[in-house]
Amino acid sequence: MDYSPAKQSPSSKHIEEIVDWLQLDEWVKTLYTPDTPPVISHKTEDVQKQLSQLYHLDRCIQGARSIVQRIQTEATAEYQGLADQIANILDAADISLSASTLPKPTQHALAELSKLASNLELPNMRPESFERAIARNTIDGFRRQKQLDLLQSKTEDIWRKTEESRERQKKLMALLERRKQAGVVEQQKAREWMRNARVIAHKTEEYEQRLAELGRQRNEKKEQHEYADLKQLDEKVNALNKDVSDKRMALEGYNALPPDISLAYLKLEEAKQALDQLRIDCENAVAAAFGS
Repeated sequence: MDYSPAKQSPSSKHIEEIVDWLQLDEWVKTLYTPDTPPVISHKTEDVQKQLSQLYHLDRCIQGARSIVQRIQTEATAEYQGLADQIANILDAADISLSASTLPKPTQHALAELSKLASNLELPNMRPESFERAIARNTIDGFRRQKQLDLLQSKTEDIWRKTEESRERQKKLMALLERRKQAGVVEQQKAREWMRNARVIAHKTEEYEQRLAELGRQRNEKKEQHEYADLKQLDEKVNALNKDVSDKRMALEGYNALPPDISLAYLKLEEAKQALDQLRIDCENAVAAAFGS
């Protein structure tokens, strides 16, 4: 009989064929019998491809194992007959045979196989037990590699988000520093406006007193002065009235200014326009009064 592996193993093209998931699930159950097989949660194309390769490899191993078993069966029968003959000869010669009399390489090989079976927690040292354990460890290795890849991806994502958070923190700190510096300038402007407002209020009060005094003097000397003098006095009074009005409007403008500089400039421009219009109205009123 020809036991050549080349005639028993599938081609490389056949090994690359993708096996459907139903057949793969049944194969995994067979590998883990009588234990419960692990659940394959991520049935991706990559996992299916890797399991298909293992499936075809297992078929190759099973085919080779069947050949080896037949050869071992024939060899065992042959060696068993030879062993029986040797045993009969040894018994006739009254010679005992034990494990200690085995060659050193054989003793070492048996010790290594025993250690491997113990590490894999095998119930026996049959070839199929070793094959199932190797397949199970291979699948577990694929699963652990998948978990490691996922963990690596999550770790990289966390590092990326951490760097982004640090950049945002730097920008916020720079913005806060600029706001602090701008706040100092705005406070200085506000204090300056308050000082100007107090000065204008004082001047307004002073001009109001002078205006009242001039009004009193005008009433006393109204009949004593000629028309030209009276007109000159009225012009002076009107000028003071206008000055007082300007100062009062400036005071109200400073009081109305908000702490924000940009908005304060807008309010100041509005106040200037209103003041110009009021000045025009006053001049028109004076002209109309003296013209009549």
